[in-house]
Amino acid sequence: MAALADLQQHLTRFWALPHHEDEALNTKLKEVQSWQQARIKRTHSALFEQPKNQLMADYFLTQLYGGEEFKLLAKQLERILPKAQKLERLAKESALEAGSMGIQAAILAIELDLHLAQWLLAQDLPVTEDNMLAAYRAVDEADERRVQIGNLKEVCYRTDKHLNSFMLKKAFALAKGTAYRYNFQPLYDFIDTGFKAMKPLKSVSGFIEPFCERELMIIDQVHDTDNGGMPAAFGV
Repeated sequence: MAALADLQQHLTRFWALPHHEDEALNTKLKEVQSWQQARIKRTHSALFEQPKNQLMADYFLTQLYGGEEFKLLAKQLERILPKAQKLERLAKESALEAGSMGIQAAILAIELDLHLAQWLLAQDLPVTEDNMLAAYRAVDEADERRVQIGNLKEVCYRTDKHLNSFMLKKAFALAKGTAYRYNFQPLYDFIDTGFKAMKPLKSVSGFIEPFCERELMIIDQVHDTDNGGMPAAFGV
């Protein structure tokens, strides 16, 4: 299946990242990720705190934004993927594609933050707002950040499309027992968490569009060099 082949490529890329073999870099990456999660939570507090959006906000911060939970998922997936051909009989290709895209989005977030962590470590700087602004500008990956936001949006709309198809949703639900029996629980649960996060939403666009719009504005603001050299704030 193309989705599973893509998933294997994503995991290979993830395990090739240098922080796995560099404890100092791994520690700095964790600090960057913690700062980013707190910043995102603060920036989007009004959106995230709406009752219908809370599961979706948690999905973003814990599933699509790297961290230790993702590393555990990656280890589990690495173990089960060699036998994943059985998944062809357990879940629709579209559901697996949504899961694969979600994992790809999480890995891209890790890669981008890893570059910030590398710069901060080389400069021997702590993770503060001023230093993060300097790191963003020095690393200069505004276009890659825009791709990251676009990927998040695509994951949400693909998952929402699957959720709103009665046949696909029913087939995925029926696959749960078999998936668990064959030890495919990590991948199944990763996809299912996205479905459950979106279920309370009347429309996923009501969450993802304002989120992405604000994040893109922040990217533009942070990388704006026509402001007399004064640092921008991580907020709009």
